[in-house]
Amino acid sequence: MKEAEMKVGVVTFHSANNYGAVLQTWALQKVLKDLGVKPGVINYHPDIIDGLYDPMRLKRGLSRNLLRCKLYLRNKKSLTRYNKFHSFLKTRINLIGDYRTYKELVDARLNLDAYIVGSDQVWNPTHIGGYNPAYYLEFAEPGSKRISYAASLGSDYVATKYKNDMEKALQSFSNISVRERSIQTTISKLVDKPVEVVLDPTLLLNKEDYDEIKVTSKYKEPYILVYSIEKNPQLIEFANRISVSLGMPILQRRPLNGLINQLEPFYTSDAGEFLGLIESAAYVITNSFHGTVFSILYGKPFASMLHTDTGKRTEDLLTDLGLSSHILYDIKDFNNLDIFKIGNMEETEEKILRLRESSMRFLKASLGI
Repeated sequence: MKEAEMKVGVVTFHSANNYGAVLQTWALQKVLKDLGVKPGVINYHPDIIDGLYDPMRLKRGLSRNLLRCKLYLRNKKSLTRYNKFHSFLKTRINLIGDYRTYKELVDARLNLDAYIVGSDQVWNPTHIGGYNPAYYLEFAEPGSKRISYAASLGSDYVATKYKNDMEKALQSFSNISVRERSIQTTISKLVDKPVEVVLDPTLLLNKEDYDEIKVTSKYKEPYILVYSIEKNPQLIEFANRISVSLGMPILQRRPLNGLINQLEPFYTSDAGEFLGLIESAAYVITNSFHGTVFSILYGKPFASMLHTDTGKRTEDLLTDLGLSSHILYDIKDFNNLDIFKIGNMEETEEKILRLRESSMRFLKASLGI
């Protein structure tokens, strides 16, 4: 008799209309599938997450159809973006159920063999509204494996008011891993268990693995892709200088005041289209962690300007890969285009492979594979 497939459910920020959130969700699902288990993403999307992205929830007292018409007439791009992101989720992600509240999640009694929380800032109280037991897998049945993969606090400390709840919940975890080295010791002391640092799921795959979802860019002429997720006047000034110097137009996510020579923004592109735009770019300028990740995977000349809140993980990654020269802390330090060059791509790929192997060992051991 054929042994039944292990069923694994993932809890993460899959419903965020954000390229990094969606791509790390898809990547972890693919990795699990390739390991021979049956993965699904538990479709838990509380109001605190939905409210940030769902244009249908921006105004109360209006029917969704009326609001849809108003939004379409006023800003149809927001609605188009929302619909494309959710179409990607429905067609590319194996979603389990539909849960808005923790009670719905508990009542579902999913009875899976293992539960994984991560990646992303799933333990950041600002993002999840304080302490949310869903992101600590408290709804999982006794006897099931509870695993964190590349979970993040979004900071380098545990808030005192949530420490007891976290400690109690994490005691039931069979295996724990985090995304940043800065919290490894903190979490380990909290639960008196080994805590590993692992790669973001997007780095567990080769660029060829993304061909399954990538959409080829329509642009034939060279361009500079600017992927900014935080307003930064220096980034705009730097992008303009590079555009003028190279005589190339700038392609960006949404119109940015002050940028010159802009192409039509890719605001309504989905995650697969975003990958195609990275792959076809001549240069990438970004303050996004995942903008940096995919620049590296596709071997693109890139420069990273660190995000104010989440820049540490980008800095750590580039240091681990020997690419810290790509970080531009201040545009006054910019001298020439060498900052963009990946000197030895083979060496970079070897370093990624070593980190990937240790991360995969953690995942396999956690699942008993």
